[in-house]
Amino acid sequence: MASHWQRAPMVPSWIRWLPCSFAYLTVVPDPHRFPREAWSMLPWDKAVWCDPGSVDDWIAQAQRHHPRREALHAELHAREHYDRVVRVRAARVELFGEMCRRRGLPVPHTLEELLACLVGFGLFEVDGEWLAPRLEQNPIDVLPLLGAEILTEERAQQDDRTILVAIAVRELAERSRRRWRRRQVTTELRVLAEAMRMSEPEVRRALTQLGELAGLDVEPPAAVATGRVRITVSWPAFARRFPFADLPAPEHAV
Repeated sequence: MASHWQRAPMVPSWIRWLPCSFAYLTVVPDPHRFPREAWSMLPWDKAVWCDPGSVDDWIAQAQRHHPRREALHAELHAREHYDRVVRVRAARVELFGEMCRRRGLPVPHTLEELLACLVGFGLFEVDGEWLAPRLEQNPIDVLPLLGAEILTEERAQQDDRTILVAIAVRELAERSRRRWRRRQVTTELRVLAEAMRMSEPEVRRALTQLGELAGLDVEPPAAVATGRVRITVSWPAFARRFPFADLPAPEHAV
């Protein structure tokens, strides 16, 4: 069977829920069905969660990018950043473990166990030695969320869409004519929505939120825009705020 490796269709919000090693399972030779042996090269014994490493390494790296007279400031900043990352990571580990326990699934510790876990959640189907990804399902429809947790996830998914639109705008702005402090992008709202696999109302809401959070300006206003829009962003501040290529896992966005 000829393989054409690609990203499986998936709801981006899974990156907030699933362990970091999940990224290995998003690249498939066929988005519909493929033999398990196609993944023979994967590191099946790899730990499912990223290791943040030693705080001493973070301090050393921070101090290398600051003058010696600022060594103490660099250390304090590195320790604070490290502590935030570790807290966010710990919360994610606990939350995913809780979802597994509610569904009656063993909490995975290796990539091999994670695949079995995702089969249990219905995110992969198994037919003998064949696998079929089902990552296009919404976490709200898959996870055993309770009460207010559903509303929290709906709000989080809106934030996810806002970040994804910001990434798309940043990429367009990078290709636009260079201006001092401001860059402009002109695009069709429909084209932007189709490229991002979102509805136009979802894109408009994201642009409105970016106007409130990041000073993005849309003409005509995002709330009423239905066709061609001109988007103006502060530069390079906007690029620094949204440097990601894809929606990042929470601890990697801290």
